[in-house]
Amino acid sequence: MTDAGDGPRGGEATTAAGPPRLGPRLVLAVGFLFGLVYLAFVLAVGPWQVGIDFEVYYVAAKAALAGENFYAVAPERVPSFTYVYPPLSILLFFPYAVFGSWVPGFAIHTLGTVLAGLATAWLLVRYVERAGDDRLQWLDRALVAGFVVASIHAMPSLVFGQVNHHVALALTAGFVALDRNRESVAGGAFAAAAFFKVFPAAVGVWLLRRRAWRAIAAAITTGLGLLALGLVAFGPELTAEYLHVALLDRLDHGQFLGGLDPTATYLTLRRPLSVLFPQGPSLLWAAGALAVLAPPVAYCYRAIDGRLDRLVAIQATLLAILLFFPSYPIYVVILLFPLVPLLYLLPAGGPRRLVVGGALLANASVRLDDVAQILGALPLDPDLGASVVSAVEPLFTVATPPLVGLLLVLAGCVWYRYETDVASGGD
Repeated sequence: MTDAGDGPRGGEATTAAGPPRLGPRLVLAVGFLFGLVYLAFVLAVGPWQVGIDFEVYYVAAKAALAGENFYAVAPERVPSFTYVYPPLSILLFFPYAVFGSWVPGFAIHTLGTVLAGLATAWLLVRYVERAGDDRLQWLDRALVAGFVVASIHAMPSLVFGQVNHHVALALTAGFVALDRNRESVAGGAFAAAAFFKVFPAAVGVWLLRRRAWRAIAAAITTGLGLLALGLVAFGPELTAEYLHVALLDRLDHGQFLGGLDPTATYLTLRRPLSVLFPQGPSLLWAAGALAVLAPPVAYCYRAIDGRLDRLVAIQATLLAILLFFPSYPIYVVILLFPLVPLLYLLPAGGPRRLVVGGALLANASVRLDDVAQILGALPLDPDLGASVVSAVEPLFTVATPPLVGLLLVLAGCVWYRYETDVASGGD
């Protein structure tokens, strides 16, 4: 059974089994294929990058066990990379410190990351099947798993040894729990995600809209409790250093002055805003991003009675979080819920096509320097390659393909909200 207002509204033909599945299959398959291409590319031209973030965790855990300041140490191969997570989180990496090298720990961590991804995929598949009242075929299940674990958005975290798969699992578990009215569990899961990456705490905006007071209380209690435990275990000096390294240092927007470099990895609306207003100040870029993102989010919040209404509102919320902050492409995994369910559950029509098309474009996670490297590896005249790079440089200066793609997904959410309002005779 579907919620009111979730039925098809015209456009492409929709079968009895639900919306067409070519779109989601294409998005998932292309994302997974690009992830494999990225892995091959790294292994061919930059194998030194493998495990680069995990080695940071490893040397930090070694330092912590030795009673040293684990925020002040870094691997020899990347002396600028230091630990940036809350003090208490270092306990999770202590088991890896027993090894004489980071490599065995990285292998174990990678296995755990894959398992976290598979758990996320299972939650997504179960949600889609429950909401759509129809079992997904084995192909769809495999594509969801491949996309979650090793897509172009997920593969870098796998290669670097990051914890973003775990953050995505926590967020997905939180939204699924909230959908089942298990608010305390949801709040705890959201707090776990924010404990590592901080910016997922902005999901609290959605919890306020849902009036999920128990979830809010659980999230605040869990988050503050974990920070308090870290304060007790490691003292105020390390806690203060964490706040400085993880929060205050990231308020520096020096890279945006004069317009963000087209080779920079940031995925944010502050990129085009820094080009339009190259001298800032940074408050102007933040205010501009908020001015662009807040209206569509507020519009998607107008009605959240139906399941699709809620999914669209959550998608708008997470897109706004991702694009407001100076985020990186590897954080696109926070969109897995509800992006994957929306790909399968949105009825045929314009909004669905826009969401599918935007998600497909977001898979083209390339920057200007990537274009130059790809052209350099092809059997082309060097002058021709340089001409192509020069021609596309203005485009990549203003926006990357993932930024445009995610804005299209946001536009699809707004379009769905508008069509639903019109169909229901709303204001």
